[in-house]
Amino acid sequence: LCRFLRARKFDVDKVFELLDEAKDAWAEAKKNNFYPDLESSMGVSKAIFLSQYPAVMSGNAKNGCPVMYLRTGLIKPDGIKCIVSIDKVDKFFWNDTMYSFTAKLKDGREQNPNFVRCETLTIYDLKGVSRSQINSDTFDMIKVGNGVMTSFPETLHCLLIINAPSWFGFVWAIVKKLIDPRTASKIEVFTNAKSGLERMNELIDSSQIPSDYGGIGPALAKAAGGMSNVDSSRRTKVVNFNHLIQLSKKNPENECTFEIEAEKQLTITVYSRCKTGCTATVTRVGDSKIFFELDVVGDVEEEPYHRTIGAVKEPGSYRVKLKSLSTHGNYLVVGTSYTGLSLTSDIRSKESIVD
Repeated sequence: LCRFLRARKFDVDKVFELLDEAKDAWAEAKKNNFYPDLESSMGVSKAIFLSQYPAVMSGNAKNGCPVMYLRTGLIKPDGIKCIVSIDKVDKFFWNDTMYSFTAKLKDGREQNPNFVRCETLTIYDLKGVSRSQINSDTFDMIKVGNGVMTSFPETLHCLLIINAPSWFGFVWAIVKKLIDPRTASKIEVFTNAKSGLERMNELIDSSQIPSDYGGIGPALAKAAGGMSNVDSSRRTKVVNFNHLIQLSKKNPENECTFEIEAEKQLTITVYSRCKTGCTATVTRVGDSKIFFELDVVGDVEEEPYHRTIGAVKEPGSYRVKLKSLSTHGNYLVVGTSYTGLSLTSDIRSKESIVD
């Protein structure tokens, strides 16, 4: 209740308005135990969702606050639309807050016995972000996340926006209007990469900073699924590669390639919301032998679906070719395996996510 009071500067009427605003969504999420199994409730695993929307809890700040990283340059709006409808995305934010966040709060208390406030230090890394990524779909995601966080006011300790491009000022002027003024006052923007990293090191010990940012903590790709503390007795699902393929009347065919190491097996799945679909073919690079061929079609127009093409386990280079059956559409081709990572280009670029 204190958080709600602080959020509305102890204006009781406004506090009740905020409580009423959050009540229905909270009741629905609570009824479903805040969606502990994302794959069954959202229709896609957390690993695959994070490969398109890389928002990762990793480490704790010096004051104990959990640290959340969002690499906006790796957000793939078209890929997200292939795997999930916007009306289901709130389940990710409920799950992340009630399970990932609370687990990190416990770590914070162990690290700093004086840590008592349930707040996060959030870092938005804008490195590599393009204007095409800042579109209505991205803003819809922000709105969904803000909607869930209405039930958790005053949980932001501070937000660092690092590696901001020169044009970000225009976008920030719009985003700032979507968030509470009190929250906006906790946001710091850094266009200079060195200044952003220096501020991170002021707030976070190097042991808790991911290696992506010069620290000695686990890389974000590993932290996404707790790979820094993997239980060898537990099967761990890994996204080894993900490629977004666009088909159109002008370009009705397209393809991607992937590698398989010895003693590995990759399951190939295609995600889309194009009902009329395409034909997917898996072959070895340099060989016309077809391993799998399947028509990837949906049941309802604009409703995300997926089709598993098959599992490949012989080492070598492979090609997935998609051929449109009638119209244009976006398709996300994903390769998953269990226990361990394959050294594909996607992993080297830190786009592999562990569930």
